[in-house]
Amino acid sequence: MIKSYIERISEGNNLQLADAYMVMQHIMHGECNNSQISGLLLALRTKGETPEEVAGFVKAMRDKSLKITSRHKNTIDVCGTGGDGSNTFNISTAASFVVAGAGVHVAKHGNRSVSSKSGSADVLTHLGININLSPDVTEQALNEIGIAFLFAPVYHPAMKYAAEVRRELGIKTIFNILGPLTNPAGTKKQLVGVFNNKTAKLMAEASFYLDMERIVFLSTENSLDEISLAGTTNVYEYNLNSKLKEYKIDSRAFGLSEIEPGKIKSDSTENNAKIFLSVLKEKVKDEAFSVVVANAAMALHVAGLSEDLVECKNIAEESILSGKAFEKFAALKNFGEKHQ
Repeated sequence: MIKSYIERISEGNNLQLADAYMVMQHIMHGECNNSQISGLLLALRTKGETPEEVAGFVKAMRDKSLKITSRHKNTIDVCGTGGDGSNTFNISTAASFVVAGAGVHVAKHGNRSVSSKSGSADVLTHLGININLSPDVTEQALNEIGIAFLFAPVYHPAMKYAAEVRRELGIKTIFNILGPLTNPAGTKKQLVGVFNNKTAKLMAEASFYLDMERIVFLSTENSLDEISLAGTTNVYEYNLNSKLKEYKIDSRAFGLSEIEPGKIKSDSTENNAKIFLSVLKEKVKDEAFSVVVANAAMALHVAGLSEDLVECKNIAEESILSGKAFEKFAALKNFGEKHQ
């Protein structure tokens, strides 16, 4: 059956959401060989994926994943697609603890490195966080501490059928953008950094079909998947009330100064961990501090704490300076050690 879909896509035809859902189901049930999966991914990439195709793949992946439940309706995810090749430190990972320190529950969905020197799972492991907790124990952490790390391979075992093809292709495909949209906690609010502007808009348009309450996708003018404060950031904000808004922001939106891009780069997992601790534990007010604060502020905006980004920035700063952000990190680390 998948052969007919590959042929249709190769001829320039788009799949309906239901067809895309069915195709992804076949893949995740192990019913497609590597050549078929490769052909499908390349055909979609050549044609250009549509919002309906992305949504169909996401819905199938969500239905097949293991899940946890948050007792808090306002639970949020702060993550990125990776793949921007910028080698910045783990900004969204640090920002997640700042958001949690401000009182918003965070189900941080992440994986190992895609393009950077270190993915969220890599740096958290280096910092002593147990990323391999079972779903039921992770759910306990989320509800008791207010933050948990959801290691993607634990929750999406069916993606193993596409792993070899993805590794061999070594290029961006539709699979690179599914992870941020398939949080196992079913978060209705998210902040998602995306590796380029075109893909950010595609993911935002797919949100129309995905039962999201409020979700912001962002990509900088130089294709970073975080708010970098080094220039303009393109923002695509979807919510149930106003649908899709497109706008641009820069450092002034947060009442912060612009920085040099090189100031937030890192060359190793070890250095990423040092920057993480410098911001959250040592509270050093440098460029890394400002960037973490800005990204946390946008997440707090998505969570609904305030529509004013400067006010959200002030809340984020207080989370760090009061020690609450680091307390969330320490609590999650201690929790993981008890559940080895």
